[in-house]
Amino acid sequence: MSEGPKTAVGVELIGAVAVITIDNPPANAMSTAVIGELEEAVTALESDRSVRAVVFTALGGAAFLSGADITELPARMADPEKFHSHTERVRALFARVAGLPQPTISAVQADAVGGGLEFVLLTDLVVAAPKVKFALPEVRLGLIPGAGGTQRLSRRIPPQVAAEMIFLGRPISAQRALELGLINRVCAAESLRDEAMALANSLAELPRVAVQAAKRALRGGESAGSLTEGLAAEGRAFTEAAASADAQEGCLAFLERRRPSFSHE
Repeated sequence: MSEGPKTAVGVELIGAVAVITIDNPPANAMSTAVIGELEEAVTALESDRSVRAVVFTALGGAAFLSGADITELPARMADPEKFHSHTERVRALFARVAGLPQPTISAVQADAVGGGLEFVLLTDLVVAAPKVKFALPEVRLGLIPGAGGTQRLSRRIPPQVAAEMIFLGRPISAQRALELGLINRVCAAESLRDEAMALANSLAELPRVAVQAAKRALRGGESAGSLTEGLAAEGRAFTEAAASADAQEGCLAFLERRRPSFSHE
């Protein structure tokens, strides 16, 4: 996996953690350039077994991500075919982010609105600064969330609360998001990256096969049509984890009362 900053999306490898930083001032809009560079980063992550956790973050105080670049929107909307093609490209990218094998963390330093919140919903864990707001305000522009917000938000928080957020387009605070289970932690803005990295490093220290199997089981349960299907997905993931070298090492270390030495195989 290549490393180094790009025009709008930086990729940094810190041990077994990849940090993806979006820097597209003033509001970190999901411009064509940002989308393209995120696609490149995701392609690398999908096949990089040395990366065991991923942190997504952004620079600036205006927004975490602000969704569509408003300056590009009128031209796209004037051409329905082009608009549909762009929307499907974003949806495909978001599906790939959600499907990354590694556990993913959003470190949200500023408001996550529209596509920004839809992106947050793709990640497994979320830490946010106290003043952050979360919202899906598309209805106020005569639109609706188009990159998974109507589906993923109602799977993360109570459907009635998701409906109110989507129908009215009103924001909620970081504290309220924490209470609802939308995010995992609220921490001071100046320690946000450190908190996310500590969480990522904790994940990276655990056996890769087991952590990724647990993620597949969780995600498989979300998309399953029934509890029976979800349990079947869990069973497949459990069998794979149990067959790994690290499962043998973990059990042996427990019996021998020592710290395990995981190979991540």
